[in-house]
Amino acid sequence: MQMYSFSNESNPALINVKKDDYYDKQKGYGWIYWDQDEEVQGDFFKGLGGFLPSQRDATENIADHMNMSVYGTEMSVPGYPLRFKIDVKNKGNYSVTVHIHGGKKGINGLCLYSGRRNLVKRDIYIKANEIYSVTFQAHVGDYIPIMGQPSREDLSIYITLIGQKVRLTEVEVVKSDARTIYIGGDSIVADYPAKYPYNPLVTGGAWGQYLLQYLDRVAVDNQAHGGMTTACFRDDGHLDIVLKAIKPGDVFMFQFGHNDQKRRYLNAFGGYTNNMRWYVQTIRKLGAIPIIVSSLSRIPQEDEKGYYDLLADHAMACRRIGHELDVQVIDLHQYSFELFSGMDKALLQGYFNDVSHTNDYGAMLVADYIAKAIVAQDIQPLAERMYMEVQPLWLPDFSLRPEAATAPSDIEERPILTNDLPTLPYADCIDIPELEDLKKGMALGLLDPCLKYFHPYDGLPRGQFLYMFFKAYKGKCGQLYQGQFCDVSKYEFDASAVQMAWEESLIDTNTVVGSRFRPDDLLTCGELISIVVRSLKDIDDRDVSIEHCEIEARKMDLLWKRYSREDVVSRADCVSVLITMMTK
Repeated sequence: MQMYSFSNESNPALINVKKDDYYDKQKGYGWIYWDQDEEVQGDFFKGLGGFLPSQRDATENIADHMNMSVYGTEMSVPGYPLRFKIDVKNKGNYSVTVHIHGGKKGINGLCLYSGRRNLVKRDIYIKANEIYSVTFQAHVGDYIPIMGQPSREDLSIYITLIGQKVRLTEVEVVKSDARTIYIGGDSIVADYPAKYPYNPLVTGGAWGQYLLQYLDRVAVDNQAHGGMTTACFRDDGHLDIVLKAIKPGDVFMFQFGHNDQKRRYLNAFGGYTNNMRWYVQTIRKLGAIPIIVSSLSRIPQEDEKGYYDLLADHAMACRRIGHELDVQVIDLHQYSFELFSGMDKALLQGYFNDVSHTNDYGAMLVADYIAKAIVAQDIQPLAERMYMEVQPLWLPDFSLRPEAATAPSDIEERPILTNDLPTLPYADCIDIPELEDLKKGMALGLLDPCLKYFHPYDGLPRGQFLYMFFKAYKGKCGQLYQGQFCDVSKYEFDASAVQMAWEESLIDTNTVVGSRFRPDDLLTCGELISIVVRSLKDIDDRDVSIEHCEIEARKMDLLWKRYSREDVVSRADCVSVLITMMTK
């Protein structure tokens, strides 16, 4: 057992921590300060979010804002976290008990986090002269901190407190044999970093990091990452971390769909279903328990027939798999779609940061539903270990919204990582000839920073290319699909891009076969040049042949050495041509 005291009165039975005891590896414990090395800051209260508080000088001593008394150590700056790190010897689960003294005046509105900003308790109220104690399970193990980099072993426990009045009195840590919930998924599930002073309205959040508060003697290990599909979560190494650590009786809870939908080979009843079945079978072979969570609804769209969401097919696929394989399914999509469709539109803005990604209010709302569904559906072994006596849900505080901020419903879905990266995350693009163009494409927002592999020399399906193209094209892609092609569904992710390309006369009618747009066919070099050259003309002058487009493209230096009209164009060449287009 490791026991720490943060009082100014020495206790010989405990490790006595002073306010200037910053973390260092040799000591194995200490406070995390605002400008400490990124590798130390695994608690996601800065570090991996890349955020430096603008209100504070980086060289400022954090101890100047910490006070010690007989009640413990306090942070004197409201809204700034008090962060403590403890090293342990082995991977696994640890039982952590935190004691907080109310002092002379008591404490209200305190929030306690562990791990990568995983909420343990919120809105803690402590009466004057009373001691509040809480015990929770912390999982210690491997994690991929930044896409494209190998997994990192982090043998540390993080304890973070934030609120108007923050105090830490004592901490106890002991090895535990508790069960673990391993979570797989995409940005709708992943752990998000927080900036500070903390603002829940603009801080990205997901349900995976808010589930721990409902669990009694169960740990959470969230391996979800932005940009993941059912394929790349497995192929990029994230699932390997789970498979190496999971034990019989543990749980693997997973949600995918938002990114699978953007890759036509992972359609709901094809590649997506096949991969989801594979996850269920693989986890069961290890003696663990799979639980499927259907995709959270985006902010619903509306047409003449009412509200709809583009993930309905993937949610239906989850229900079918549940019935087929007798696996528990939490139908988050159906619940959230009905909730969001019936919610006041102004209030709905308070739960999102864009049309897809929730803020901390939204993350709390979703986690609360999942916890209640576990109990209502009697999903074992979790249902008997749920702690449902939590504080009422947070209601969005709209006074925290920055002035002149765009409504989330008007912000297109965007990657959760910045495009301003020092190096490309793609492991298959090191030292390739097109590297500089790909770096420019990343900076211009054409590429996804959340992926490990770009597959630079693979082709792009025509439908998927249009999704990339409209990031470079000046027009906004938001038109409702009118149903003119028999091989494009109104409820597919790229349908609006197809509609806009057609309305803007960017598509050569000779590349359309009857009423088939051919969204799954790989884009050819000639089709790429036709779309790009047409986009550079006035809309009334765009009815030109591919041959004519090639002549103009040669003059504009848009053709490349490997160009051949009928050949499939590579993903890297698509990016290079789009970058040139954007400069014309």
